[in-house]
Amino acid sequence: MAEVDSHDSRPPWQGNVQDPRSLTAEPMTTTATKTKEYGGWLELSRSALHHNLAGVRRLVAPAQIMAVVKADAYGAGAAGMARVLQDGGVTRFAVATVDEAVALREAGIHGDILCLTYFDPSDAEAIRHLNLTLTVFSESSVSTLAAIAGGSGGRLRVWVKVDTGLSRLGVPVEEAAEFIDGMVRDTPLDITGIYSTLSEDRDRDRQQLARLLTLRQQLPATFGAVWSLVSSHGILTMPESCLDIVRPGVMLLGFPPSERSRMDPHRLARAELRSVVRWKTRIAGVKTVAAGEQVGYGQRLPLAANTRVASLMVGWSDGYSGSPEGEGCVLVGGHRCAVLALSANTTLVDVTASDAARAGDEAVLLGRQSDAEIGVEDLAGAAGGVYRMLAGIPARVPRIWT
Repeated sequence: MAEVDSHDSRPPWQGNVQDPRSLTAEPMTTTATKTKEYGGWLELSRSALHHNLAGVRRLVAPAQIMAVVKADAYGAGAAGMARVLQDGGVTRFAVATVDEAVALREAGIHGDILCLTYFDPSDAEAIRHLNLTLTVFSESSVSTLAAIAGGSGGRLRVWVKVDTGLSRLGVPVEEAAEFIDGMVRDTPLDITGIYSTLSEDRDRDRQQLARLLTLRQQLPATFGAVWSLVSSHGILTMPESCLDIVRPGVMLLGFPPSERSRMDPHRLARAELRSVVRWKTRIAGVKTVAAGEQVGYGQRLPLAANTRVASLMVGWSDGYSGSPEGEGCVLVGGHRCAVLALSANTTLVDVTASDAARAGDEAVLLGRQSDAEIGVEDLAGAAGGVYRMLAGIPARVPRIWT
């Protein structure tokens, strides 16, 4: 049966320590019997995710995979996606924050979890007891983690974030060797990884790779940390930059991370990505609106002909950003139907071409229906890119794994 990821809304970590291996997926999922369908729902394919995982492995071997599921797996639902990936043999995961890492442990994820960004002294209990790996990127981050480690008399695993040219978080690459040497000698922190993030500009990316490789040569040959540079974009553009570990995220969902023209077409074809996500809603009602009338709020162009207009149970408050005036489309009865108007909870579409459309019928906002398809590129432009489009779908929208 399908499972619905219920997006447990309990408050973040409160210090009630449990062995993460004793935690199960039970609190996070319920068996799907009846899902409320207003607001739409996402259908996510286990088989497509496993297929994409195999494609990434083909591209990056012998590098290992660290699946990035931050920002609730870019809207797909981090707990459900991580469980499917764990079933597929993935043992490394990356999230943004400690709270996101706690949620994965509570969902039954046993492997290594790297927190990519910030942490706070209030995260100490979770960091100590849930076997997390933290990122250090400054002297102050080292001091905070060293104090947390000292509180338990133990040691903590960390990765060092190096700024090779993105000018975001990270130790400046020219200072990194000295920084790392100081950590090895003077702190209760074990460096198990060193990583950076590409700018996703081809010329700068090559320069960043060269800088990171120079840093690796500056460190002792006995230094045992793994090295990582690329996420989805780099995997599909710079095979030489895969190093020890790659960090795919949105490509595991079957979506190119940016415009296809910026990808290496041969690597993109070899990946054979399949969309994991279908976004659906239902028709609430259909009516014929006479020529000359207007549809939706505000002053709009009058209809040129009698038009069958369907009201869909989804709107911008549900994360949908399909634009009206002939640019946005949904699928109804296998036909591409133009979006006429969009409001908070309702989208009006022209279903004249689908004369059998009735209340209760499914409409596809993203994905395939019969021989027609709405691709992620059709929605990403209006939403500000593929990442924002997916992550903008609220947690209350059901995620159903099939």
